[in-house]
This record gives sequence, structure tokens and C-alpha cells, in this order.
Amino acid sequence: MKDFLKFKVSCKFFLSLLLILLLSASCKKDVDNLNYDQKLITDKQLEQDANAGGFLLPTMQLSIISPSEGLYEGQIILHCMDFCGYVREPYPDLNNVNNSTYGMVDSWNNGVWSVPASGVLDNWVAMKKKGYNTKYSDLFAMATIFKVFSGHRLVDVFGPIPYSLYGTASDVAFDSGKAAYDLFFTELKAAADTLKRYEGENATADQVRYAKFDKSKYAGDYAKWIKVANTLRLRLAIRISNVDPVKAQTEAEAAVNDSYGVITSSEGSCEVTSGNLHPLVAITESWRDTGLNAALESILSGFNDPRLPVYAKPSSLEGDSIKGIRSGAAMDVNASQYLNFSVLNFDGVYYVKLIDVSESYFLRAEGALKGWNMGGTAKDFYEEGIRLNFTEHGLTGIESYLNDATSTQKSYVDPLNPVNNATPLSSITVKWDENATTEQKLERIIVQKWIALYPDGGEAWAEFRRTGYPKLWPVVVNYSNGIVPDGQFIKRLAYPTAITNSSSSAVKVAVDTYLNGNDNIYQPIWWDVN
Repeated sequence: MKDFLKFKVSCKFFLSLLLILLLSASCKKDVDNLNYDQKLITDKQLEQDANAGGFLLPTMQLSIISPSEGLYEGQIILHCMDFCGYVREPYPDLNNVNNSTYGMVDSWNNGVWSVPASGVLDNWVAMKKKGYNTKYSDLFAMATIFKVFSGHRLVDVFGPIPYSLYGTASDVAFDSGKAAYDLFFTELKAAADTLKRYEGENATADQVRYAKFDKSKYAGDYAKWIKVANTLRLRLAIRISNVDPVKAQTEAEAAVNDSYGVITSSEGSCEVTSGNLHPLVAITESWRDTGLNAALESILSGFNDPRLPVYAKPSSLEGDSIKGIRSGAAMDVNASQYLNFSVLNFDGVYYVKLIDVSESYFLRAEGALKGWNMGGTAKDFYEEGIRLNFTEHGLTGIESYLNDATSTQKSYVDPLNPVNNATPLSSITVKWDENATTEQKLERIIVQKWIALYPDGGEAWAEFRRTGYPKLWPVVVNYSNGIVPDGQFIKRLAYPTAITNSSSSAVKVAVDTYLNGNDNIYQPIWWDVN
């Protein structure tokens, strides 16, 4: 039955990916025939309102993190969301030898690459080849922001990727992580500068040219997207702060102190939608392919955090408590009872989050902690980040939560198998303590950021690897064949066949040059130096 379910999910993944490819092909065909229009709209009119230049953008925007169930599962759930402590598959798929136990399944990892490659990178190349970088420079700037969104997520999962030369040949050289990040910063600044120029020349140009293509809550507002570009620039600056602190501070301060700044409560979170319910509704409740992770249960219940029942539903176990499953849990091959543990709660949610507004505040909190000019204190940014996340979830009781100096992580108890039980790893509390060490302050910031980022497992896993926070339990069962030492954690995904089949020679050069010859799951990403 479980194999059938996974086959069904795999089919849905490939059908969804095929849909993206068909839409992209259709769009590219239309680009090749700009004069074709059944309503006899002229080329001049198409140029004026930018219909010809923008119709690839929705596909790109919805491929950063796909809202399609099958693509979403292959792109983020089967690895990142488990590795960061958000979710766990509620049955021992493939006899429990799967990604959660480090028995890596290549077909589960292909979507991490193939979804953004076909939906974002291919379409960016198509726009550039048509000269849209000059003809529709504002729309190309939007495409570039989407490209960086996808590019950094790929680097953060795999390490070196084909980026600067992508689309110029079939087997191009891979960029090192550092080279890719340097280009991300350059591209984000250039994109923001282009949008600023359009805003300065005609404040309503965005509503004519881009609003009809925008799948976010921002309704095509270039001013808000400039702030998104700056916030993404700040995110990436913090990401490299341990390996290149001078570059990180320069980029972070430039983003925050730009005339437009970063996203705030006025803009709200950057989220996109296809018009359908969030993919996790079907994946967690209809398919039963994922459920709550024990880490979320332990930390949020320990904090008496009101977000826990927002994130997950009560289990069908005795007492109806919210109950998660530990990553890499020991499971009997017939352990169907884990299906009674808590499912995720995404009822009525239609938007997929790209940047939570609170992240902007937690990023500045960490920057301020480092002594950078972020325009405020670490304490104020930390507390405001939590407030905004409470507000976005419609929660009250924020002041008592912020002043809780006693509640800490709880022990985890697996009612089916005590081998999976675990004691707390951290004594950190919510209340800010100005007398705490710098490391304790950082832990507070990252733990609350981790809670607020949910369900963006890609970003949460990257931050866990960069900082070590929140403190997570290692897998109980380790099928990595000695690649990941017991008690340690996976550091990256090895290149799946979606990459190696088309770029075998370039992959070998990249592995030898940038990964010490080790294309395995314990080889750290370039910014992972702690």
C-alpha cells in the first residue's frame, strides 16, 4: 500500500512537472510568434502594456516554491522540511530506508533541481535570448529576482551549480558557491536599481506592465518588490556572514539602508498563490505523506507557544494531544499507527510563503548583534519579529509570551516506540536577556526565526546548518553507510540524476574542484564553516 502511495505521488510529481514544461513550451512558442493574436492586438500595443514581455513571469514566480502538490513534495518536503525538524513521513516508506534515515532516494531529490530549472532558469534564459533584458527591462528585473530566489536555494542544497553560464550549452561549467553568491548580490542590486528607475519615471507603470502577471499579494507594486530584493540581499548577506564577514556586512548594510529598505509590517509577507489551496492540505491530509515533526512539538509545547495548534492538528491518539514524529525515527515496517499522529494544519491557506515578514526583523536582529548598522537594536528587532508573526496568525497574548523567562523545550515521548524518546537539548527561553552571551542571544533569534519560517524547510534547513540552531536531535536510525557519523547531521544533497545525467563531465569537475572530490551528503556547503 505504501509503495502504491509513493508511486501515486511520483506520478503526480511528474505530471505536474510535465505541465510546467508544456506551459513553458507554449509560452516560448508564443514568444516566437509575437504577431499572432486572434484579437488583432498590434505589436505596438503589446510593447506598451508589456503583454509580450511578461507572460513567462507567472510560471517563474510559481516555480520558486511550487504550489502544485506533487512538485511541492519533491521540491521541499521529502528532504528539507524533514532535515530542519518541521515534518516527518508518518510511515516507514521503503522499509524505512529513505531520506529521513539518510538512506537517500535519488528519485525523491530530482525535483529540488528540475522544478526551478525548468520553471525559472529556462524561462529567464528564454527572456534574455529574446532581448527582454533591454526591451522590457523592468519585467526582466522581476525575472532576475525570481532567478536569484531559485538560484540561492539550489546552491544552499547542492553547493556548486551551473548558474552564470546556464543555458549557453548543454554541459556548462558549474559556479562555485562563492561565485554564485557574488553574482546573486550583483543581480539583486541591478534588478532593484532598474525597478527604482521605472518607479521614478512613471509611478503607475507597474500597474500597467506587471500587475496582471503578479501572483503575490503585492499586486505588481514595484516599490514592494524592490524591498523584497533588498530583503533577499539581506538574507544572503547573513548566510555568508561566517565565511565572508566583510562582504556580508557591506551587502547587509546596503540593503537595509537603501532608500526603499526591506519589507516591514506595511508590506507583509511575500507570498504567492496559484488560486488553489496550499499544497500541504492534500499532502498531509488526503495523501497522508507527511506529518508534524517531534522537534516542533517539543519546542513549541515547551514554550506554551500558541502557534502549535495553528501549525498542526490534534492526533487521533488517546487524549487528542498534538504529537509529532522524530526525524529518522525507528519504525517497524508495519508501523501504520504513526498515521494517527498529528497532521499539519493548512485549512483555508491559499498562499505559499517566499519570505515571511518577520524574517526581515530576525535578520536585522542578527545583524545588529554582529554590530552592523541595521537601524535598531537586536532586542527590538527580535521582539518585533515575534509580534509580527503572532499578528499574521491572528494570535493574542504576545506580551506574556515575550516576557516568559522560564518555559523551555520539553522532552519528547513516542507512545509507539520508546527508542525514539528524547530529552531536551536546550534551556533557552523566549524572553530577551541583555546579559546573556552573544551565542545565547543568537540561539534565541534563530529559534524564533525557525518557528516563524515554518513551513519553508529550505530556508530553515540552511539556517540550521549555518548556526546549529535550533538544537535538533540526530536521527535514531542512520542508513548512510557511514557517510554521516552517528550523532551528526546531513549537510547537503548529493547531485541527483536530474543533474548528473545531463551534466556528467561538469559535475565531476565541480565535485573535484569545489567539494574536495566528495559528492556525498556529509560534504558541507561553502558557507557552512561552523
